[in-house]
Amino acid sequence: MSHLPKLPWQQLENWGISLQVFRTALAAGISWALAASLIGAVKPYFAPLAAILSVQATVAESVSRGAQRILGVLGGILLAMLFTRWIGLSAWSLAVLVFIAMVLATRLHLGVQGVPQVAISALMVMAVGSGVRGYAWYRALDTALGGVVAVAVSALVWPPDLTPEAAESLRLLALGLAQILEAMQHDLVEGLKLEEANRHLQKARAIQEGLDSARRGLKRAETSLRWNPWHRHAEGRSVKLSQALDVLDHSLMQVRGIARTLFVTLDRDISEKGTALPEPLAEGMGEVLALMGEALKSYAYLIYVGEQTAALRLETILAESVDARRRVLHDAVRRLASNGPRFLDIASVLVDIEKMSQDLMVSSRLIVPVAVVR
Repeated sequence: MSHLPKLPWQQLENWGISLQVFRTALAAGISWALAASLIGAVKPYFAPLAAILSVQATVAESVSRGAQRILGVLGGILLAMLFTRWIGLSAWSLAVLVFIAMVLATRLHLGVQGVPQVAISALMVMAVGSGVRGYAWYRALDTALGGVVAVAVSALVWPPDLTPEAAESLRLLALGLAQILEAMQHDLVEGLKLEEANRHLQKARAIQEGLDSARRGLKRAETSLRWNPWHRHAEGRSVKLSQALDVLDHSLMQVRGIARTLFVTLDRDISEKGTALPEPLAEGMGEVLALMGEALKSYAYLIYVGEQTAALRLETILAESVDARRRVLHDAVRRLASNGPRFLDIASVLVDIEKMSQDLMVSSRLIVPVAVVR
């Protein structure tokens, strides 16, 4: 398995030094300086506090976190002012204030940052700010300033592009599917047993975890590109990766279907010690599975690099697969004419292979346009 090369700052992570730490510290310092000069606060600690809590790995996450904090602070200040004016400060009024603040924030879907922030701000303004002139005003301005600085630093200081990681997860998923097909091909040629067919079926089902991981990686990549001024060029690649994920999702269903059909074929005639298929037909089926395994490996490479040579190789393999499927179908008609269930099993596998082949062909031409490939 290949690994993505580490960026320069990633080499320092063993020491606790990371890009995230650097950006957070930078945002905190800038927030303090701006709050002190623009607002005139002597100790504007709410600005760097908001910045520290708002800087996230991606720009979109920083925008979301900063907005939640700002809305939470404003909501808390408003509630505290109302309570201070009409009810006054007491243990019971604080409890009621916190309760109402969190209920309203939850109902308004302010998120994990906004919900507690409403209650904290309301508590601070009511308990501390009532005796300090302008406290609520300064808290709101400091928080807003810190949130804005956090977003600016996240957007301008090396915002990440996580599409390479997403492409890697898709590549590994495609390779995993290829390995299952190649294992089935090997066992078909050697004489597939019922327990082996069952093992392939279980592996095909277990690879769902890889699909889920790839889906999470792609979602993370799409988030990293949102509000990202430096990596707009990667948005097109993200769209292609999303389409590739759909293709691999369908391919996984087809691989599971193939494994299930082979298991059912053997389970139907368990009295036979060897394969339930005639040896020449089993070898032909093995050739078809091997070609699709090679096609998936070429597709895995195409996903990652998007090169014309990879697209050309994939089209060549898929063309060979068409010829191999025709030979198997002709052989199956000749050998299994009197055995309807087994013939239907072979036909089912060939249909799954054809669907997979068509999906890979269409996706390949979207990743590298066919006019360029040819």
